[in-house]
Amino acid sequence: MRYFPAYCLSVAAALLPLHMLAGTETTPVLLRYAFAPGQTNAYSVEIESQGEAGREAITGTFAVSSRAVGSNLISLTLRGQLRPSMRRSMSPMMGYRPGGSMSLSSYAMGIPTLERELVIDQRGKIVRLAGDQALPIPLGQLAASLIQPFPAEATAGWENEEEVFVLDEPLLQGPACAFLNQHPGYSFGGYMPGRGAQGVLAAREKTSIKVTDVSAAAVTLQKTFSLATLMLTGPEPRIGATGEGKIEFDRALGMPKRIELDCKTVAATEDVSRRSVLTLRWQLLEGEERDKALAPPPTVIPEKRFSAQELTDLQEEMKSDSPGTRMLAARRLSTGQITNPTPELIAKMASQANDPDDSVRTAALTVVANYGTKEQVPLLIKALNDSDASLRTAVAKGLGRLKDPRAIEPLVGVVASGQGDQPYYRSPRESAAAIALVNLGPNAEPAVLALLKEKNIETRIQACNILKQIGTKKSLSPLKNQTLSPSKELSEAAADACRSIQRRESN
Repeated sequence: MRYFPAYCLSVAAALLPLHMLAGTETTPVLLRYAFAPGQTNAYSVEIESQGEAGREAITGTFAVSSRAVGSNLISLTLRGQLRPSMRRSMSPMMGYRPGGSMSLSSYAMGIPTLERELVIDQRGKIVRLAGDQALPIPLGQLAASLIQPFPAEATAGWENEEEVFVLDEPLLQGPACAFLNQHPGYSFGGYMPGRGAQGVLAAREKTSIKVTDVSAAAVTLQKTFSLATLMLTGPEPRIGATGEGKIEFDRALGMPKRIELDCKTVAATEDVSRRSVLTLRWQLLEGEERDKALAPPPTVIPEKRFSAQELTDLQEEMKSDSPGTRMLAARRLSTGQITNPTPELIAKMASQANDPDDSVRTAALTVVANYGTKEQVPLLIKALNDSDASLRTAVAKGLGRLKDPRAIEPLVGVVASGQGDQPYYRSPRESAAAIALVNLGPNAEPAVLALLKEKNIETRIQACNILKQIGTKKSLSPLKNQTLSPSKELSEAAADACRSIQRRESN
C-alpha cells in the first residue's frame, strides 16, 4: 500500500529505543494522520442518549474515502446515514415540539444520505469542512468528531482551550458551525409552526489529552474535556458539559481505530433544567465487516407484474380449501402489481375481507384498496378501523385514490381521533387520511372546517394544513378566528392557510 508522503506517521523508534515504547504514560510520541489517498475505509458510529425523553440510540455506517489535496493536505469524504436503533430506543419523541428537548432520533429521521467532507493537514487540523451535521452538546459535529487534532511536536500529553459556539436551550447542539447552514428540511431539527429564533451562545471548551499506552502498532489516548457557556444562570453556566473517553490510534494506518466518549450535559435556564448523558462510539471496520459495509447496494427487485395466466392461477388458488394456499395467493396478489385487475378478481378479494385468517383478510383488503372501485368504498370505510396499522394506512390511501364523497366524514373522523399522547407526532394513518381529504378537494371543505371546533390544538392545526390546500373563501373567516388563538402553532398555521387560499382565489 502506498501512502501519501506528507501523511506518513513518524516512526516512534526514531525518537526512542524500542524497549521504551512499552506503555509508560510519559512516553513522548509524534502523532500524524496518514490516510492513504485513493483508499476507502469504513467506520461504524453509534450515539446514545439518556435523558428526559428516555433512552435513545442512533447508528450508522460511513464509508470514508481519502484523496490528496495539493502537497500538504488530504480530503476525507464521509458517505452514510444515521438511523434510529430500535433495539435500544424506548419510545423516543419524534422530531421537535415547541418547549421540548431535542430528540436524538430527530438527527436521523427524514435526513437523506449526504456527503460530508473534511480537509485536514497531517496533524488533523481541519482547514475545510463541508456538509457536516451538528450533534448534541458537547459532541460537536459528526464528521469532525472522527478527527482529533494533534500537537506539532512529540508529546506525552497536551491541553487546549478555545472559544466555541453552541445553540441555546432547547436544541442544545454543537459546538459546531454546521447549524448555521444546515441542509434544507432538517435545519435545527426541522421547522415547526411557532418556533422562535434560536439563540447562539459563546462558550469555553477545554480539552486535556494524555498518552496512556504506546506500542509499535497503536497509541492509546485518554481524553477529558469540558464546556461552559459564558452566560450564567445564577452561579452556574447556562449550559455546561463534561466528558471523558479514549482514542485508539492505529500507527500503521495513520488513522483512528476506535473512539469512545462518555459525556454529561446540563442546561439550566430561568424556566427549565435539563440533564442528559451521551455516548459516542466510532469503530474502524475490518475484514468481512468492512467488505460488507463497502459492498454496493443490492439491486432493487422490480415489483412483480402478473401475467393473465398467473392472475387466473392465483384466483383459482384463492378458492382452495387449504388456508395456507389461500394465504400465499393473497400475499402474492397484495405485494405484486396487477396491470389490468378484472372485476372478478376485485370481487373475489372483497369476498375475502372477512376471512378468519388475518393474513388472507389483510392481503385481500390491500388489493381492494389498491385496485378497487367505488363499489367497494363501504367495505374500505369499515376497514379504516381495522386493528392492522399498515392496512389502515393502505385503506386511507385507497379512499383518497377513489375520491368518493362517502369517505369524507370517516376520514375526518380519523384525523379527529388520531391524536395520541404525543401531540406533535402524526401516525402514518392520520397523515394518509389528511392526504386523502386533500385529494377529495373542496367537497371535503365543510367537514374539515368542523375540525376547527375540536378541543385538541393539533387536530385544528391539521385541519388548517388541509384547508391550506383545498379551502375556498368559505374557510377564510373560520381560519381568521383561529389566528387569534393563544397557541402560536395554531395561529401561524391558520394564517398560513389564509394566505394560501387568498392567493389561490385571486388567480
